[in-house]
Parts: sequence; structure tokens; C-alpha cells
Amino acid sequence: MRSILGYVDPGSGFVFLQNTSFLWGTILGLFGLLILFFKFFYKFIKKFIWICFILLVVFIIGGIILHKPVTRNKVIILGIDALDPGIAEQLMKEGRLPHFSHLRTVGFYSRLATTHPPESVVVWTSFLTGLNPGEHGVFDFIMREPSNYFPYLTLNEISNIHGKTKIKLYRKGKAFWSILSQHKIPSYIYFCPNTFPPEALFGIMLSGMGVPDILGTLGKFSFYTTRAFSEQDKESRGRIIHVENKNNLIYSNIYGPKISSENFIKESEIPLKITPKPEEKGAVLEFQGNRLFIQEAKWSDWQNVSFKIGTFRKAHGIVKFYLKSVIPDFQLYMSPVNFDPRNPLFPITYPTDYSRKLSEKIGLFHTQGMPHDTWPLTEGILGEEVFLEKVDDILNERERILDEALKEFRGGLLFLYSDTLDVVQHMFWRYLDPQHPLYEKDSLYGGIIFKYYEKIDQIVGKVLKNLAKDTTLIVLSDHGFAYFRRSVHLNRWLLENGYLSLEEGINESKEFFEYVDWSKTKAYALGFGGIYLNRIGREYDGIVSVSELKDLKDKIKQELRQFLDPATGTIVVRNVYDGEEVFRGPYMNEGPDLFVGFNEGYRASWQTALGGVPKVLIEDNRKKWSGDHLVDPSLVPGVLFVNKKIKMENPSIVDIVPLLFDLFNVKTQDKK
Repeated sequence: MRSILGYVDPGSGFVFLQNTSFLWGTILGLFGLLILFFKFFYKFIKKFIWICFILLVVFIIGGIILHKPVTRNKVIILGIDALDPGIAEQLMKEGRLPHFSHLRTVGFYSRLATTHPPESVVVWTSFLTGLNPGEHGVFDFIMREPSNYFPYLTLNEISNIHGKTKIKLYRKGKAFWSILSQHKIPSYIYFCPNTFPPEALFGIMLSGMGVPDILGTLGKFSFYTTRAFSEQDKESRGRIIHVENKNNLIYSNIYGPKISSENFIKESEIPLKITPKPEEKGAVLEFQGNRLFIQEAKWSDWQNVSFKIGTFRKAHGIVKFYLKSVIPDFQLYMSPVNFDPRNPLFPITYPTDYSRKLSEKIGLFHTQGMPHDTWPLTEGILGEEVFLEKVDDILNERERILDEALKEFRGGLLFLYSDTLDVVQHMFWRYLDPQHPLYEKDSLYGGIIFKYYEKIDQIVGKVLKNLAKDTTLIVLSDHGFAYFRRSVHLNRWLLENGYLSLEEGINESKEFFEYVDWSKTKAYALGFGGIYLNRIGREYDGIVSVSELKDLKDKIKQELRQFLDPATGTIVVRNVYDGEEVFRGPYMNEGPDLFVGFNEGYRASWQTALGGVPKVLIEDNRKKWSGDHLVDPSLVPGVLFVNKKIKMENPSIVDIVPLLFDLFNVKTQDKK
């Protein structure tokens, strides 16, 4: 069964070979033959040294004459997640983005059509393949297994079969770097989403979105505290660890991957000793022979940890701490444990040793594919300023990696992805929206989003400053951004309108379609806007026949387009798209039958994403995650900047691959 939350840890299975003395005799014999060969070769060279020298010179001169230097174009792509055209155009008008303005003046600028739906994992997968979701098979962050309706994450699947860990990508279709590799054009790919595990290519790949933390999740933090237990702690997306301070000593553990055997499954752990130092406004942390003093309201540097996960096997990680307070309550945040790039549990780069070499040059860095830990800010564990310190830390890491990549770049294609703007806008959009429930007038963070646009502009300027004349620079985003004021529970709407049924006497359902009566359910929602019909022959308990499909789709579309917010009278849905109209390709039947394009201000709820049916239909979004792009695609186009004049009318994200092939003079139809 596919899992939505984690992976099965690499299991046992080391067999130590014994009784191998016969091998040593064979090895020594081969070594002796090798010595005799070199002895004979040395005598031959010594006797005919002049002949060998002349042949060597002739060979070198012939190679120089016959060799035709390859002229290779250079293309650099900066993929800036969620760079919104409305904000960018306004800031360019105000003179706050001089380098983007320069690109627009000397080259090409356009809004860039996104995908249905405008989700990062879907859009970037279309970007890297040049394919429609129906051709690459990724329709949402969350999809379902029709055989049991169970949700799963679409980034990858990590499984353990007979003690061997296997990782596979869900996406289909060739990425542009595979085709460039066939033509011996190198690609250097840094942090591109949906690239874990890394692929073999002619160049370098550092995996991005999809790389888990050491627990196998997308990122699970820990929070050690002496504060009283609350019901909210049960709902945390992290691990709230309640500790006791006895005689100014706190004992706890750092938790790692699960260890599995035939008889048990348990968590690996590292003893953690904490000595609060109230007089010094800090604390001493001791673990695995390390002794770290951390100051209150400060981040630690990267710390090494390692977990024993089997015979002769360890999982090596790196982690950062933030000491929130020493008194009256002790509060210590620990980031998700990232794979140590010097020795990751699974390869995160191609070639495998590149992550180690890179860390030796630029220092340790976040390897987790989605490194910004937003839940501590959402849950009030960390404040805005502390969160932004981490954002800056990650942005600085990406900039150092970009600098190193540019230093070694000699030709081909270089791509680097940044999700800084996406994360900052998700968490700070409430300061731009007076109608948001958490809006604060005259806040210090009112202009923080614009400042990060300026930081990205500075990075673009740095690249432009050192750009060779023959290099094409492309800056693009996958989508823009929009308000998120109200959460819509689509499954509740389907229930109230007779398309979904719950078991008798039940009025609500939690995640994973608990209590749904499939024998009476015609449609159900999952993910961030997808509606699936409970089809005979596809779903396990399907009841909708082929002859009913069109009329059922039309009826749901018509009613959703008339859906008004009971509290405000506002139209909730801008448009509803038939999957057969917006998706094409061999995998289109795996996607949603209908896709809901919400009006600005509305978005599918977190409960909808996981198959929940709450009691209410629509409610205020009271989370700090206050901006989003999961609305109608027409409302959130991305951007495309090029430093050269090109001809593209109404470009879409799927048009980037053909553009790249034109730039490299690659003629191919082999994209699938």
C-alpha cells in the first residue's frame, strides 16, 4: 500500500561473507601476473624509447588536427517559485526591481500560463517534461489509489522489499535533461522539484522537492518544552516532547528512523541531556559526545547526529536547534533531521559523491526537498522574525550553491530552483490583505514580501554581472499568487448536494474518507480541487456507469458555478473544468474527472485534500498560511524573462522545453 506520510525504513539485510581464503590466493596470483606485465612493458619502452616518443608526438598532433571544437550554447535558468506577475510589474514600475526591468527592456518578458491545477509539483513536472499532466501522470500533490480510495503523495514512492529499499518517481515522460544528454549537451540541475531519486544524466543533479527528512516525512520538527500539555499539542504537525526540569537537568531523546525486523518496529534514538543556564540565558546540549552551548533566541550551527538502523549500518543526519526560552518554561526547537550531504542514507545527487564534494566547498546545507519549516510558525512555536532568519539562511545557501555552479559552468544548461518567494507569500500574505481574518494594520511585516522580491532581483543582478555574451538567461515562475481568506470543504458540498453519502447516523467524516458509504456515493473530492466520480470498473466500489458520466459531470459543473458563500453571497467557484478537456495523454484517466477553479479568496480546505467531510461548508482561514495559488489557473499566471529577443505569443509553462531545444538546435520528437 502506498503511504501518504512516510516510508518504510531501509531494513535489515547485511550478510557478512566468511570462509573467503580461496579469494586471497586468486588475488595474490593476479597481482603477481600484473607485476610481470609491467616489468616486460618497462623493458620494451626502455629499448625503443625514441620510437615510442615519435609515435606519441604524432598521435598528439593528429588529435589536434582532427579534433573539431564543439560550439556549445550556454543557457542558465533560474526557477523562482511563485514569482507573481502583478507584484513584479508593480515593483518594476516603482523602480525597485532594476535587474528584472533590464531583462524586460533588452530581452523578452511575458506572463506565463500555468497548468490545471496550478500546484507546484504539477507545474514544475510539466516544465521539466514539456508535457500535459495527462502525459506525465502527476495531477496533484495528493492522489488516490482507486482500488481502496487511499491517498498518497505523488512525489515518489519509497518501499522496503525483502530488506532492500527501493525509491521510484511517479512521474512519467522524459525530462529535458535526458534528451539533452542523448545529444551530449551537459545539464546541471539544482533542486528542481520532483527529482528524487536523482537521475543519471550527462552532467550533475542535486535533487529537490521530494527528498524526505531522515524520518521519511516531508519535514517533521521536534519541540522540547516544560510547558503544560495542551490539546493543541495532539494536532501538531511536529513532535511535541514534554520534558521535566529536575535539579536543573533535562533528559530526553533525539528520535530517528524506525528500525524494523520480523519481531518488532521501534524508533531509533539518541540520548539528549540538557542543562539550562538561566544566568547565562542559554543551555548546554549534550548528545553523542557533543557538547553545545546555545544562546537564548539564537540558532545553532549544523550539528551532526547518527542513528544505528541495523547491523553495521547508520543513518547520518544534520540538525539545527533554536532555543526559544530558558525560563519560566524551557522551550527548544529542533529542525527536521536532514540527510548529511557528506554521507546521505540515500543518494541525493548524481554523481552520488557530488553532495559530499559540494559540502566540502560551500559548507553543510539543507538537503530536505522542502526545507522551509512552516508549521512551527503556523502553530505559534516560532515567531515571524525567527522564521525569516531561517528563510534567509536557506536563501544564502542557495546563493552559495549558485555561485559555485556558475564558477564551474562551461557550457550546456544550468538550472537552479528557489522556493523563497512561495514560502514567504504563503505565510505573510495576511499583511497585504485587509479582509483576511489575521490582518494587522501597520505591521512591521507589511512590506516583507516586496523585500524578498528585491532580494531575488539582487541575485538576478549578480548573475547578469558575470554573464558571458553567448549565454541565454531565463528567469521564470510556475505560477503567481492570490488571497486565501476562506476554506471550502468540497466533500461537504458534495454531501449536501446528494453526490456523497456517509454511513447512517453519521454527519461528518475525518481524513481518508472515514465513514463514507461508497455504495451510495457518486462523487468525492481529494487534493486541492479535484473531484473524482465513483466509476464502475475504476474505483473498487464504483457505482457510476459510463453512460451516466457526461450528465453527472454537467450537473455538478452547473451547480458548482452557482455556488455562493452563505456568509457573504460571493461566488465561490470561477470555473469547473472537465478532465477530458484539460488533460490529455495515456494517464488522463488517473486524474480527477473535474477540476474546481476557485475564485480569489477561496481555496479547497486542508480537510478536503485528505478526504475529510467536516460539519461546516465554508469557514474562515485563521491560519498564518494566508496566501495561496490553488485557485483558477487564469488568476495566477507565472512570469517569463529572457535576456534576448525571442518570439513567443501567449507562452505556457509547457512551451519552455521546445524553447530550450531551439536554443540548443536539438531536433527531436522523442519527449515521451
